Amino acid sequence: MRHFFRFLLMAVVLFTCATPPKAVLAEDALKRFAVLPFTVHGPDQYAYLGQGVQTMLTSRLKWAERFEDVDRPVITQVVPTTPASQEEAQTALDALGTDYLIFGSVTILGDQASLDAHVLDVQGNDFPYSAQVPLNDLIPALEGVAREINAQVFGRRQEQAAQPQAGQPTQAAGPSHPDLIYNEYGPERNPYHLNPEILYAGSADAPGRWRSQALPFASLGMAVGDADGNGKNEIFLLTDNKVLAYHVVDNRLMPLAEYAAPTRIQCLNINLLDINRDGSQEIIVSAILEEAPRSFILSFVDGRFTLLEDRIPLYMNVVRHPPDYRHVLIGQRQGRNRLFDSSVHEVLRMDGRLEPGTPLNLPKEANVFNFTFLPQDNDFKIVIADHRDKLRIFSATNSFQSVTEESYAGSALGLVTDDSMPGLGQLKDEEMRDYYYIPSRLVPFRLDRNSPWNLLVNRNISLSAQFFARYRYFPQGEIHSLFWDGINLNINWKTRRIRGTVVDYGLADVMNDGRTELFVLVNTHPGVTGFTQRRTVLLTYALDLDTVPDAGTTLDIGLE
Repeated sequence: MRHFFRFLLMAVVLFTCATPPKAVLAEDALKRFAVLPFTVHGPDQYAYLGQGVQTMLTSRLKWAERFEDVDRPVITQVVPTTPASQEEAQTALDALGTDYLIFGSVTILGDQASLDAHVLDVQGNDFPYSAQVPLNDLIPALEGVAREINAQVFGRRQEQAAQPQAGQPTQAAGPSHPDLIYNEYGPERNPYHLNPEILYAGSADAPGRWRSQALPFASLGMAVGDADGNGKNEIFLLTDNKVLAYHVVDNRLMPLAEYAAPTRIQCLNINLLDINRDGSQEIIVSAILEEAPRSFILSFVDGRFTLLEDRIPLYMNVVRHPPDYRHVLIGQRQGRNRLFDSSVHEVLRMDGRLEPGTPLNLPKEANVFNFTFLPQDNDFKIVIADHRDKLRIFSATNSFQSVTEESYAGSALGLVTDDSMPGLGQLKDEEMRDYYYIPSRLVPFRLDRNSPWNLLVNRNISLSAQFFARYRYFPQGEIHSLFWDGINLNINWKTRRIRGTVVDYGLADVMNDGRTELFVLVNTHPGVTGFTQRRTVLLTYALDLDTVPDAGTTLDIGLE
């Protein structure tokens, strides 16, 4: 009997030690929170901030196996309006059946922003947070509020909060090491090397960086792809009225062939696409003849160009189209008494001819040259380069959401226009231009199929171009990789300054060595008095994808 009681006592002790206190169990239990859309007080153009703040805070407060968020559709259905008092907030919290409710407002007054946030828990405790900052500093202020909520309410240490959670946007689609390519926003990531030559200057023959010889002409665009189906990529350069084919041999650009269009033709852009679905890519050149669109299509077989179709009365381009983001040919007719017709169409072959098909559902500011679709999980954004060289972001339903502060996608290729064309708006001041400058390429891409999508875009830099509408030659530029942070496009990484005017860029295996390179086509800038002496130079930067965390072996890029 004595042995029995001794055994029973030992069992009780073991059970007690193995069973955590109720407080610990409650702390470890999965809890739920809901972030309501914030009320926005200010000009209507900032209305998008309400959902932007909701998205951003939700992503920063997720904590795997500890705190999960309530789905946005549920929030919208149960709580259609933001609470105006703590009593209404308590009612909303009870209706959602959640442990915490985050709500508040953003007030915009001039270039200043006031952020007021509240966290209400099930016991009725209210944790207020506020910040007054310049409008441009609203995102860092939101980051600070999220850190305070994580630390003071959720009891989350900083190092835990810095770890990306499942489904949370990260900057894995670009580098973040401060000595290489840097991220100007967000928590520090584990460093990895994409290419040290992208940020810092190096010799022309430095590993990973290649600079071609100077070609004796100025270029308008470039496309890279296997047009003849031989398994090797060709490089196609576009000038005012020529298409030239090259490949790299012994670290030099060696010519393959040349196609000369009629001298009165003015080329605008160049793309590759397998229109005939025969395994070989056709070369699509958008062009004008005496201010009217007269595009043409070439093939490149056995080292020779062949004209497949010409005098196509459409401005033409290639974009990735949702939901599958396949590359499609798009076109737009010339408008009556204006540059563009009102609609952009997918271009289809009908009765042996290329004709406009289904119109695309786009904001009225869009034209065939100035937009792209930027995928976002199960959704997408529409990014438009406007006439002021700003990037305007729209939702999938064409609702305006944001515009960048910086200028992007500027070019020197102008078309004569007037103030009634789509994409220019109703600007009526001294900046009204006689020319519409076709934006540089907008390239959606991701480093692997598990990474977020980024937007590759150039930022040509010229103080003169900001003050003189007709002065559009840029002495230097940069390539930026941008991502949607829930409120605006933000810099993920960027190159160092590149001397000259950046005219085209993309991601492809330019060297045919099995590695993906960032390529940048540049026109040299000899000075204001030397425009006729401009030359073409091609720069490439090999991307060391093996050092990118969880990177695949292929890039999902915007050009083929």
